[in-house]
Amino acid sequence: MAMLYINARCRQILNVLLSHADYVSVNAIAKALQVSRRTVYYDIDKINLWLEQAGLSHLEIVREKGLYLSQQEREKIQTMLESDSEDQVYIFSPEERIKIIICYVIYAQKAIYMEQFTDCFAVSRNTIFADLKEVTKKLKKYDLKLDYQPKQGYIILGDPVRVRALFILYFNEMETLFKSGVIRFFNQKQIQDYYHTLKKIEQTLEISYVDGVLYSIAALVPLLYQHRTAIRFTDLKQTEIVKTQEYALVQKYFSDLEPEEQIYLSLHLLGSRVNLVPDEYFESDSKTYVYDLTKSLVSEFEKVACVTFDKREELERALFVHLNTSLYRYRYGIQIGNILGDDVMNEYPDMFAITKIAVKRLEKQIELPIPDSEVAYLTLHFGGFLKIPSEENEHLRILIVCVNGISTGNMIKREVHKLLPFAEIVGVVAAVHLINAQNICDLIISTVKINSIVPSITVHPVLTELDRRSILNHRLVAPRNVEIQKERLFQIVKKYVNPADYPNLLKDLTVYIQRDMQHDVLGEEEEYDLLSILDESRICIFPDRCSWQNSVRIAGRCLLDNRSIEPKYLDTMITQLQYYGPYMFLTENVLLAHAKPEDGVNCLDVSMALFRESVWFSDSKKAKIIWVLAAEDQEKHLKILQDILTLTGDSKFLSDIENAKSSTDILVQIKSVLSEKS
Repeated sequence: MAMLYINARCRQILNVLLSHADYVSVNAIAKALQVSRRTVYYDIDKINLWLEQAGLSHLEIVREKGLYLSQQEREKIQTMLESDSEDQVYIFSPEERIKIIICYVIYAQKAIYMEQFTDCFAVSRNTIFADLKEVTKKLKKYDLKLDYQPKQGYIILGDPVRVRALFILYFNEMETLFKSGVIRFFNQKQIQDYYHTLKKIEQTLEISYVDGVLYSIAALVPLLYQHRTAIRFTDLKQTEIVKTQEYALVQKYFSDLEPEEQIYLSLHLLGSRVNLVPDEYFESDSKTYVYDLTKSLVSEFEKVACVTFDKREELERALFVHLNTSLYRYRYGIQIGNILGDDVMNEYPDMFAITKIAVKRLEKQIELPIPDSEVAYLTLHFGGFLKIPSEENEHLRILIVCVNGISTGNMIKREVHKLLPFAEIVGVVAAVHLINAQNICDLIISTVKINSIVPSITVHPVLTELDRRSILNHRLVAPRNVEIQKERLFQIVKKYVNPADYPNLLKDLTVYIQRDMQHDVLGEEEEYDLLSILDESRICIFPDRCSWQNSVRIAGRCLLDNRSIEPKYLDTMITQLQYYGPYMFLTENVLLAHAKPEDGVNCLDVSMALFRESVWFSDSKKAKIIWVLAAEDQEKHLKILQDILTLTGDSKFLSDIENAKSSTDILVQIKSVLSEKS
């Protein structure tokens, strides 16, 4: 039997474990390898198959500790890693096998036998039978069916648009494996030929498509030639599509495709553009509709996230461009994937969770589900426009260069602002538009390698800890950063120090800050969750009937007593509720009261009040629970907010606290729910 082998990243995980004598958390491994937690879990599945074949025990993840290797395990694993057998086969994780099976069945022009699956993955029939059960479950979510035809094999039945959407989604996720050649049913040469043709279209149009998407579209093209089931566009004005340059070039290079398939391929290209698609590409009557959706989505995010966008119009324009193309993708099941999706969820989990809640309103409006990959794009849009407290400019001019779209560039801009509040971000541009950079900036931060006389730093599209460190340690940044931080500390400390000691103090501060920049703490921020702030003193139970105005004051009283807010903060919330109506309801019976940081917030804080008698805010809106949130900026409170939303979505919790006898009882129940969800 051939020896199973593990890929380079699995080897890296094992080397991380071998280099530590104690437990190593999944988070630490993910950070060390610059991948998502999900990726680490997939790789651990592969490692366990490899260990199992060698007769070794599986790696086990101990809750709140991580992974650990005994001395005996270390020696055996080290020996296995050092052996280099030529007779090896790739280990597919269960999740990889399931996705590849779906792609295999869709890609093939005929039914697939069980033996073809076992040969493809080098596993037993029983393993494949277990995989097919999971395949059936996944397909059911998309209203598709895995069908077995005696003496023929397995096929997938259902809406051809959904079938294709699922293929390109999973192909995108497994692209590295397809390109590696370990999946043998895949015709590499054919796909490469289609890919080069699509690159010609991109070059002819002098535009950019979403990074990496063209290869996925190239893999889709063979399906368009199979003529299994024709694609129909009953509600689409085909005349609008046939006017586009994309369609003209598709006709030129794919002249033997059926007309409907030419339109389908054109839609993929139109929906994958990085830059603005001209208005004439869309139905004229859709513009107002899409713009209304955009404004509604921004309002919903502001309400859910308890923030206000200073550059709202600019955000709406950017989202309008995004939704103009993405609505076509939603409608026709066009999946371009999002290579940054896992990174966004890993690096910005709170913002992603809140965006996902805000997007529910959009899903209801368009009557279509929005996949997590698209939610990740929207997260980058919103995150890029959240306000960062500004500081005095020290004339370090930075230009952001990004190929993944304006949303990614804006998010990098925001992260750089947080790292270097003294710097001026002069713009966000695509690499193709980088001309005479020396006239406008001192430093370039780019997601691709560039040739420029201006010093540059190449970073990941979603900044990693290593990227942040590279920025902070850059020769143009570090001296300014040290000086600014030194000056801040000096101004605080000098009043307690003899003036004669100032020179030595400044010297020691410089050494300390320079050393500190080499440690992990730089670039990290203290994270606040609900339980880090909420205690019994911030929870009250009010037994009597009262007006809604008084209920807000009662709920926020402890924040006033703590001096977390000024009296005008409560006044502003009441005024807003009077003017806009009860827009702050999270769900029936739960209200989240808040205002802007500048309306009287001294520090981050939160409180909760349970009212025995319902508080009526209008003829149709009443509250039993009122949360009051005092946010001092546009980000620090997001984890707290996510916890509140988690509690609000738990119907059992909302029912149980009705019978709570004290604030202690309520706090115990809150801790119980949040610990289960973590």
